[in-house]
Amino acid sequence: MENVNIDGIGNIDTVKELFKSVKCLEDDNIFLVLLNREYVPSSIENNTFYKNNAVNQAVAGIVDEFNSKLNDKQKIAFSRNVYCGFLINVVKNGIGVIPLVNSGQLIPNIKDFITDIEHYIFFNKDEIEKMEIAKLPLRFSTKMLKIYFKGLDGTKTPWTLPTKHKLVSYQEENYNKLANKLQ
Repeated sequence: MENVNIDGIGNIDTVKELFKSVKCLEDDNIFLVLLNREYVPSSIENNTFYKNNAVNQAVAGIVDEFNSKLNDKQKIAFSRNVYCGFLINVVKNGIGVIPLVNSGQLIPNIKDFITDIEHYIFFNKDEIEKMEIAKLPLRFSTKMLKIYFKGLDGTKTPWTLPTKHKLVSYQEENYNKLANKLQ
């Protein structure tokens, strides 16, 4: 299947077809659109002023060290400047992840997301230490989806989870299904 924009991501039938095309459609699907809380567009990260700032240089060193510990799938999940969001399917044996790219906007917004089906990844249940939903300070309609991977010493995914979204009709229902599953 080809990549789709929000018109496809917002349509549950298209989302089912996307996950079917990567062999990740089960009986117990929980489809959700997530945002990458740590996303920094590469145009900003590669900016001379940004690179020459001492704090940003220190952060870059820490990020490089962290990335050296990740396998290829984890590098996609923890991407800082390529993927601004993710379309996921939580199933009984793991989590299917279709990365979402930004259509050129500096600040990522769900309305601008486009799937990157070529970089689809699947995390088996055995690779995941635990998964939880956490509150964000001063945010009521958005939570944090924390996925802890085995071997990463408590490091969690930087994913924010809108509890509902006007362009994603299935988001609220699936958020509730996931929240109930994780209780």
